[in-house]
Amino acid sequence: MRPLIGIPCRALIRAETERPIYANNRTYVHAVESAGGLPILIPMIEDFNVLIALLSRLDGLLLTGGIDLHPSRYGEEVHSLTEVADLELDEFEITLATWALQQDVPVLGICRGMQLINIILGGTLFQDIDDQYPDSIAHSHRDWSRAHLAHHIIVEPGSRMETILGAREVMVNSLHHQAIKEPGKGVRITGRAPDGVPELLEVTGYRFVMAAQGHPEEIYSIEPAFKRLFAAFVQASSACMDTEIVAEYSASGAR
Repeated sequence: MRPLIGIPCRALIRAETERPIYANNRTYVHAVESAGGLPILIPMIEDFNVLIALLSRLDGLLLTGGIDLHPSRYGEEVHSLTEVADLELDEFEITLATWALQQDVPVLGICRGMQLINIILGGTLFQDIDDQYPDSIAHSHRDWSRAHLAHHIIVEPGSRMETILGAREVMVNSLHHQAIKEPGKGVRITGRAPDGVPELLEVTGYRFVMAAQGHPEEIYSIEPAFKRLFAAFVQASSACMDTEIVAEYSASGAR
């Protein structure tokens, strides 16, 4: 059986009809499917008891890219270059990620998802790399193709990430203007851009909590290292299928 991988949606307005919808990019779904997982989109369910009924069936959680997290989540005032946040989305995804960490369900974070993992574990962010990180290279290439390989990253030798990727250096796309500043508890930065900006992480003490600042779902077919990352995530989630996941979860501090 394929492991069930949850992918949270965000609330959007369909441009053609102005109708409210829940959605996320197809590439996340296809990357999980290609790696052998069964992707399922998670709508922004408001009833916590209903949400837990769904979460207890998941074998893995993919935290995706998206808009900026609100700086209050990591104890800072809003920087002038921080983009408008969605407080409901922040709360929803923090609830999902906190549950996954407490239950030791495998988690893969991408872009915003990497930053979210770090924040939950007590870390902070650069709210705008260009303004707050001296001598940084360009990281926000939103006018380019999402599959454009913008720069290389150096993978930390001896890390689990190096073992999974099978490389000490990989090429990545780059669509972000924020990045990890102070790592959270247990967060190990295992890949950096040429300017030192964190690009990969893993968290010690869990079955599988790993993340990439780029968008591997857009380039796994042309960069084999990231195909291996998705495969490792799905494999960890498959192992999770054989372990009973307790559905009981304390809502304290999560919503």
